[in-house]
Amino acid sequence: MLPSMDTDPARLAHDLQTIMRISRSMGSERNLDRLLDLIVAAVTDIVAADRSSLFVVDRDRAELWTRISQGAAPIRMPLGSGIAGVVAANASTVNIADAYHDARFNPENDLRSGYTTRSILCMPLTDHEGAVVGVIQALNKRSGEPFNDYDEQVLGALCGSAAVAISNAQLVLRDLERQRLARDMELARQIQLGLLPAAPPQHQHWRIATYYQSCDRTGGDYFDFIPVRGGGLDAVIGDVSGHGIAAALLMSTARAFLRALHEQIDEPGEIITRLNRLLEEDMHDDGFMSLVLCRLEDDGHVSYVSAGHEPPLIHHLADGFAPDGESSGIPLGMMDDARYGASCVTRPLVKGDLLLLFTDGIFEAQCEGEYCPWGMDPLREVIAAKAPEGASAVCAGVINTLKQHLAGRPPLDDLTLIVVERL
Repeated sequence: MLPSMDTDPARLAHDLQTIMRISRSMGSERNLDRLLDLIVAAVTDIVAADRSSLFVVDRDRAELWTRISQGAAPIRMPLGSGIAGVVAANASTVNIADAYHDARFNPENDLRSGYTTRSILCMPLTDHEGAVVGVIQALNKRSGEPFNDYDEQVLGALCGSAAVAISNAQLVLRDLERQRLARDMELARQIQLGLLPAAPPQHQHWRIATYYQSCDRTGGDYFDFIPVRGGGLDAVIGDVSGHGIAAALLMSTARAFLRALHEQIDEPGEIITRLNRLLEEDMHDDGFMSLVLCRLEDDGHVSYVSAGHEPPLIHHLADGFAPDGESSGIPLGMMDDARYGASCVTRPLVKGDLLLLFTDGIFEAQCEGEYCPWGMDPLREVIAAKAPEGASAVCAGVINTLKQHLAGRPPLDDLTLIVVERL
């Protein structure tokens, strides 16, 4: 809306030129903070106010926010609260000649600041779709008179351009935030992948194949291989509850603790007992981590500690699967006084025998449609069929068959698999 032609022609020409100049400046400014400062300064000038403020609508929180100065923390208030909140909620202009005689005015800000509010002109900033994106509020016309109809018209002419400029700046800000989040997630993913083994270790007595895929950019699955002093190798696999950034952070913490404890303690059960005590201090009440540490001795003997995780699955080339093992205790992080002991696999592994460690994302993988996890039986079938071909063939066969079950859908949980073959 343009100002009325009934006013003084010289003033009208000046104000129109000012509005056009400010509108061009607002149209080229994409930084939201600088834009808000520009708008406030323009409003103060064009209606000859003593001071002005601009409130931005936050629809997600149903709030208005404003900064009292550049870089200051935002002040927030509910939509509908105060004069600015009413203007935002109703998309209507409020022009008050005497603030202290208006029931909607709250004098608390004046009492705190020592400022005396006399007249108020408060208008909504409405974008091209009719949505209120902000509220502009001018206080105390410098002439001492109340704000008049012309002030409403000239400010209304500015408000349309200001609303569009704020909408555009917010879009730019959201896009920059999205890009920043994407960069942060990619950095987190790279850091996490850097903590996991880049390739299986080479060992004279064991051949190892691995597969890892997170269902998010970052995941909560963990696997590692740690040489044992005096010979042997510890293979570790774990699964933090949930997935995403929080699970990845806890996974990295568990890895650091476990490697430090491994340097100090030889007995696997005591390592996991200490690890549980450390993790319990850092975990939230609803967080936990299942983990299994499997010790592969050079002579083929195998022992393991399972903290609420699937024990190792053993397949003997000569006569098939060994009886299922048992868990050694509850998941990590649930009770600080839990203790864990090692269990031994009854028969040592000989040439061609296999040991598999995996997270529940493997056997609980969902097919398309209703609940239908892949299950342990199909997993065993693939292992038995591919066992004569060795660790790499078994690993590839499991993952390929699992992906067929998923029918092109992404997994709902992280997938981690370790296949160990006795040489």
